[in-house]
Amino acid sequence: MYTNARSMGNKQEELEAMVQQQSYDVVAITETWWDDSHSWSTALDVYKLFRRDRKGRRGGGVALYIKKAFYAIDIETNRVECLWVRIKGKANKADIVLGVCYHPPNQEEEVDNLFYKQLENVSGSSALVLVGDFNLPDICWEPNTAEKKQSRKVLECMEDNFLLQLVGEPTRGRTMLDLLFANRDGLVGDVVVGGRLGQSDHEIIEFSIFGEIRRYINKTFTLEFRRADFGLFRRLIQRVPWKAALKNKGVQESKVPDYWKLANVTPIHKKGEKENPSNYRPVSLTSVPGKIVEQFILSVIMQHLQGGQGLRPSQHGFRRRRSCLTNLISFYDQVTCLVDAGRAVDVVYLDFSKAFDTVSHSTLLDKLGSPWLRREHSLLG
Repeated sequence: MYTNARSMGNKQEELEAMVQQQSYDVVAITETWWDDSHSWSTALDVYKLFRRDRKGRRGGGVALYIKKAFYAIDIETNRVECLWVRIKGKANKADIVLGVCYHPPNQEEEVDNLFYKQLENVSGSSALVLVGDFNLPDICWEPNTAEKKQSRKVLECMEDNFLLQLVGEPTRGRTMLDLLFANRDGLVGDVVVGGRLGQSDHEIIEFSIFGEIRRYINKTFTLEFRRADFGLFRRLIQRVPWKAALKNKGVQESKVPDYWKLANVTPIHKKGEKENPSNYRPVSLTSVPGKIVEQFILSVIMQHLQGGQGLRPSQHGFRRRRSCLTNLISFYDQVTCLVDAGRAVDVVYLDFSKAFDTVSHSTLLDKLGSPWLRREHSLLG
């Protein structure tokens, strides 16, 4: 399904209802009018969202929702309001390259040339589908003629790349601005023009792509822990010489064995583009002995810090039996006391971006080593 939304600002819920009812595999949108202020929560359930927002000014933008059941890869593009995604085909079957493009009226020739270059790069695909709003009402697609120079250039580009235009009726008023292309007969069919998204003045285009698509198979394995022999597990644990294991030379020298530092790392998406590795938080699953020793070390460190002046009473984060709630209660109590006494209260809020990523480990060790905890006993070296 394709639509020109003329701003998705107040149409997201309607789109969700429409997609849920029709169960589209692919949803292509032009003129999303999204920018950096729009959260990536605009994604729909069971769909992967690809988007290319207009930079520097209002309007424009394109997006593709593709079901997560399909293997889909974003093909990077710049400057042009065009998005290309490669959908993997089944074994020994061709991939399908799907593009959505917004061509604003009177677009600069330089940007047009970039689009022509992109189209040339993907036109070698055996299955190519392109849909979008091209704002070229003067093109007559039956005899393939055009009045304006820019339109003739676009028409020539489509012909050079052997693209067939499949929309045969107006999509906005009496003009045919929204177009659908395929690079071979039989690839796209069941084209229907009609219906609108919200107050958009563009008609929706529904169509079918005929191809064998590789579907994503969840290969996650689960273990049936209820069938485990926990009695055997306890007996094996009891046989471990824990004192010898913990009082080894490495611990005495404040060194953690390297094999305790090995971990299975799972990337968890935070926000932003899922294709950007910096938008993932690594969650590490370390060894059980390492976790046990961590608790021993933590208890020793906390005793030193709480017994001295290492942690102030105002510190509520990452402390047992303390939370945001206790912090707010303490803060509220102090503020109300000052207000009741007729005194003014000024509050400064600070938020450090990626605070954990910027912590210097060497500085942290120096802080722990002086004066509350001797570094040679910290087991952190």
